[in-house]
Amino acid sequence: MRISVPSRQSTLDSSLIPLINVVFLMLAFFMIAGQIQRTSPVTVNPPLSISETRQGDFSAVVHVSADGQLFLDRVPLELDQLSTTMSDQLDASTDRDSYKVLLQADGVLPADTLRSVLKRLRAAGLLKVSIATRQKRTQTE
Repeated sequence: MRISVPSRQSTLDSSLIPLINVVFLMLAFFMIAGQIQRTSPVTVNPPLSISETRQGDFSAVVHVSADGQLFLDRVPLELDQLSTTMSDQLDASTDRDSYKVLLQADGVLPADTLRSVLKRLRAAGLLKVSIATRQKRTQTE
């Protein structure tokens, strides 16, 4: 009578299969549960607001840091270039009425700097500009 003894190689392979299954399940879980977001090119601490309304998707995002650095969709930009660049993007869009811009300005940015950025966006012909804020926490929270 001949009894075959399993080889050592086949036992090692079969013991790795549950480990591979667990790794793939963890990968699938983190892909589904995780949320990938683009990071901001500069650190912006938005001003406080009591409004709870949330805006939807935006066609472009303008970042303005506390020291006045300007970024349009993560690309550095000078203030003088903002109007022409936004006008070009608006002309290239398929629907001018639904073109929305989110302005993420730092809370300590001087008001005159913010006003000049908003003037340049208006000069570009933009109809919908939203300023990002963070919600003010109440004392009960």
